[in-house]
Amino acid sequence: MSIDYDANYGIGYGVYASEEIADTEALDSGLGNYIDEEIRGGFEWFEAGNTYIGSIDGVFLTVTDPFKNGLDLTSVKAQLDAEIERLKLETSSEFGAVGGMYVS
Repeated sequence: MSIDYDANYGIGYGVYASEEIADTEALDSGLGNYIDEEIRGGFEWFEAGNTYIGSIDGVFLTVTDPFKNGLDLTSVKAQLDAEIERLKLETSSEFGAVGGMYVS
């Protein structure tokens, strides 16, 4: 038996499905698949959790290159906020450094 893991991090938010999309067909294959199909360029997502115990601790949406225009993240946050609103997601964390490990 082998254990695979991915350590992920970025600048962004923890996210979850809003009530607006929670019970729709869009989430039939899970939140990760929904984000994969709907996400625009410039953003990435990842899950943190452990598939051995069936626990997903969080889904995170991050900016691909947050420091492209310097250290001021005001415009980056605004872009990410707009993407979260477009995807009809809610945030579960404050904007900033996020990360986690996915064990499978």
